[in-house]
Amino acid sequence: MKWYLKIDQRSMVPVYKQIIQNILDGIESKDITIGMKMPSIHKIGSEFGFAPGTVIRAYNELRQMGIVTSQHGKGYYISNIEVHEKIKVFLLFDRMNAYKEILYDAIHSHLNPGIELEVFFHHYDIRRFEKLIRENLGKYSFYAVMPHFNQDVSKILAKIPERKLIILDKSVPKLKGKYAAVYQDFENDIYTGLISQINSIKRYKRFVFSCSDSPFQFIPDGCLKGFRKFCSEIIMPFEIVPKLNLNTIQTGTIYLVYSDMELIGLIKELELRNWKPGTDVGIISFDETPMKEILKGGISVLSTDFNQMGFRVASFINGEVFQQEVNPFNFILRSSM
Repeated sequence: MKWYLKIDQRSMVPVYKQIIQNILDGIESKDITIGMKMPSIHKIGSEFGFAPGTVIRAYNELRQMGIVTSQHGKGYYISNIEVHEKIKVFLLFDRMNAYKEILYDAIHSHLNPGIELEVFFHHYDIRRFEKLIRENLGKYSFYAVMPHFNQDVSKILAKIPERKLIILDKSVPKLKGKYAAVYQDFENDIYTGLISQINSIKRYKRFVFSCSDSPFQFIPDGCLKGFRKFCSEIIMPFEIVPKLNLNTIQTGTIYLVYSDMELIGLIKELELRNWKPGTDVGIISFDETPMKEILKGGISVLSTDFNQMGFRVASFINGEVFQQEVNPFNFILRSSM
């Protein structure tokens, strides 16, 4: 017998789930074959120090899956190696907004039929983020996670088996392993996006980046670095503000706003002053949505391609080989510039 039971006592995954997964992994690797006798409840319990009920629960679930049968007085045997386990996906976003709807719809529409997608939100609370992951370990086939924190969360994510983990939107440099990832290279994306429109930007005298200091908004550090790098290289006066003060807006200035609420507030203020976007001031927003294509004749946007990101996430869930890749990013020039 080439197969051996491996249990990690420090894992957050319940022991009975580990036993089940061990057997499913053994079937996949062909170390477990039809007719093979499984270790007895007593043997597993005494070897690892488990209560008999733990092993019984694992074997009962395997019996319900049609993998194991029991023979009175003889023990448990493998009766089937055709595993038809329903695929369920744990999708963890920061919060719901317009571009998350685009991303969700893209993932959902490209998944193979029958795959279940369940959505959770961490709201930028790292304790909630960890709790949601911890409490759902072992319950899903895949974990697609958006780690929108400027803190390192690699130790939390390392609890998820790498062959089940898909990182969304933001990379986690300290996380090791062969997990899947589709992410933005925020610093390079912002810098190259702005460089691509340097002639339009140079029509203005100064550049203001409003970070929208809000508990409901995540600003990656890379965005700030890319913005500073661009302004420094072209020697353009710039300012990074935690919140846009509408009383101090000036003509001849480009406003790069992260929050959609601030975008609407800025447009309203321009209307009150009878100033025209693209002439008196420039406006750039983050993250493309259908609204920005038509608002005030079109708002210029720095954005990753959320439809492509969703397509790639679905591809990994559907069975494509895991890999880690940067998602396409564009500056969409419209009349607000």
